[in-house]
Amino acid sequence: MKVIIAAGGTGGHIFPGIAVAEAFLRSDATNDLLFVGTPSGMEKRIVPANGFRLTEIEARPFLGTSIMRKVGAIAGLLRGVLTSLRIIRREKPRVIIGMGGFTCVPVIIAGWLLQVPCFLHEQNVYPGMANRWLSRIVQATFISFDASRSYFDRTTVIHTGNPVRRQVKEQLARPDSRFAIFVFGGSRGARSINEAVMEMLPRLGTDGETVIYHQTGTEDYERVRAEYARYDVPGEVFPFTDRMQQYYSNADVVVSRAGASTIFELAYFRKAAVLVPYPYAAGGHQWKNARYVERLGGAYLIANEDLNGERLHTVIEGLKANPQLRDEMGAATGSIYRDDAEDRIVQEIMTRVS
Repeated sequence: MKVIIAAGGTGGHIFPGIAVAEAFLRSDATNDLLFVGTPSGMEKRIVPANGFRLTEIEARPFLGTSIMRKVGAIAGLLRGVLTSLRIIRREKPRVIIGMGGFTCVPVIIAGWLLQVPCFLHEQNVYPGMANRWLSRIVQATFISFDASRSYFDRTTVIHTGNPVRRQVKEQLARPDSRFAIFVFGGSRGARSINEAVMEMLPRLGTDGETVIYHQTGTEDYERVRAEYARYDVPGEVFPFTDRMQQYYSNADVVVSRAGASTIFELAYFRKAAVLVPYPYAAGGHQWKNARYVERLGGAYLIANEDLNGERLHTVIEGLKANPQLRDEMGAATGSIYRDDAEDRIVQEIMTRVS
């Protein structure tokens, strides 16, 4: 069976799409998967690196842009739909899946026009405008958070959870018993988090009781590494890692942004977290994700504009002194995890198209 997966822009859309593609291949190795993305997104690197075909269309964000950019986005949407129509006619997919975001809009519209069964996956607590609109023309919408149910037609919404990358789902042994912090801001890093951690370093002291694993992104790497050396803080500093499972397994506390993929990786590993939502995320969805986890009791939420070394150090020291609280927070976040979400999605689709 041929399946088209529309996923692009950020890892939060792409990685769940790859997890679903891998689940289709586990279900039947003869399934043929094609990703549709844009020329400028992370999919151009990530999708081929994971062994899948990628074809490109034009698609642009609409929200949070100027009037002129909105006009350009609408024109780009029309061109994207025309390109998608050609791709679908050529590939003849049995199913089309949109993983959310502006990339999937022209593909789902083209699939609907050609009467190909279409499905959506919504990663965040608060759905974006694209998925809320597209949900009216698809067979079913799969949601990560049960709290998203009220935003969709209840007859076509299915709570599957959020697919977590298979290579991440591996609990590993910790190298030592020191209190450990894993800091990361997505694949490109997060400058505000990097700055706050650098401000915190001289407050940690030199007793060696705290170790930090810090993924900085490429732009801040050298500067952050120099600060760790200056204050002789134990740990590892790296621009990027493909060993997320190791650092999640090592950590007592995670400091990160609040994208859906991150939230569900925290849930899988049952980790206490300090969440600093990316302030420019479309529709404020990272803030809403973080607020949801905070209300569960699984995280401290610090707004990007309120983040500094003193505030972060105070929260970290409180968590360091209270192992029971860390366990309770990890359990609270873990309560939202649904195992094998990608397999649930494949099963639901197969039920509807077989």
